[in-house]
Amino acid sequence: MRQKKWFLLAVSILIGLALGGCAWLFQPLQAKLTATPTSGPAPLSVTFSAAGSTGPITSFTLDFGDGTDPYSGTDITVNIVHTYTAPGTYTAKLTVQSAQGAVATDSKTITVLPGTTASLGVVPTSGPAPLDVIFTVQAQAAAGRKIVYLKLDYGDGNIDEMSADAPSLSLEIPHEYAEPGTYHPTLTVKDNADYTVTATVTVEVTTPAPTANLTASPTSGTKPLLVTFTGSATAGTGAKLTKWELSFGDGSYTGQEDLELETLTITETHTYTQTGSYTATFRVWDNLGQVGEKTVEIEVQEAP
Repeated sequence: MRQKKWFLLAVSILIGLALGGCAWLFQPLQAKLTATPTSGPAPLSVTFSAAGSTGPITSFTLDFGDGTDPYSGTDITVNIVHTYTAPGTYTAKLTVQSAQGAVATDSKTITVLPGTTASLGVVPTSGPAPLDVIFTVQAQAAAGRKIVYLKLDYGDGNIDEMSADAPSLSLEIPHEYAEPGTYHPTLTVKDNADYTVTATVTVEVTTPAPTANLTASPTSGTKPLLVTFTGSATAGTGAKLTKWELSFGDGSYTGQEDLELETLTITETHTYTQTGSYTATFRVWDNLGQVGEKTVEIEVQEAP
């Protein structure tokens, strides 16, 4: 009888040892998520860890809460680094799963504060060369930071740079675009955390219309009045004069086409046979279809 009791006791001890050795099999499934840091200015880099999770975990998923693709894996000891780029409040959610399909979850709230920002404005945004513009620069450092560097690349080969040591900047910077073209000036701002932001605008510099000038001698007298007209014109930068016309104001005119000139000078004479007031008009066209114009007034009187 005593042997039977000893046998039962030995069996009980062995069962206890076996169960104790496999106690991890009976640990409850528990998700544990940590995040460092949980708040800060954008862009905010956060390190997540699921290493504190327990139980027979076979896989896990971490949803960052900002619309980006979740992270999935099987090794809960791996640190996961994620960067939140936009200000806002996000809920990161960890889901762990066992082979039997059981799940457990844990979450952390991540608060992303506004980061360093920059904006660039320009007035006017378009016009003929040479075009004088004013750039408006605005920069605001994230909380606890300072603006330390600013660069304005005008897009035409000219660049201005400056150092700073301020939480914010507000500047007006003049610039002249000498040549026609489409420019994309870009502002670059850096804070003391070495975070860089940029802003850009577009400036459209057009070819100016041709300029025209007209003189007349004499501008008044008795009929018949012989008048000598002298006209001159200059094409805008990069353009060519293709046509000119001189209208005498009395229904008569003269001109020339199929030109390819940067500058032009003409001399024409005309006789006014009737009394009256006439407007002589000198027009020039360039290869872009733009027109320059100048007028002069002629007074023709009766002979005494």
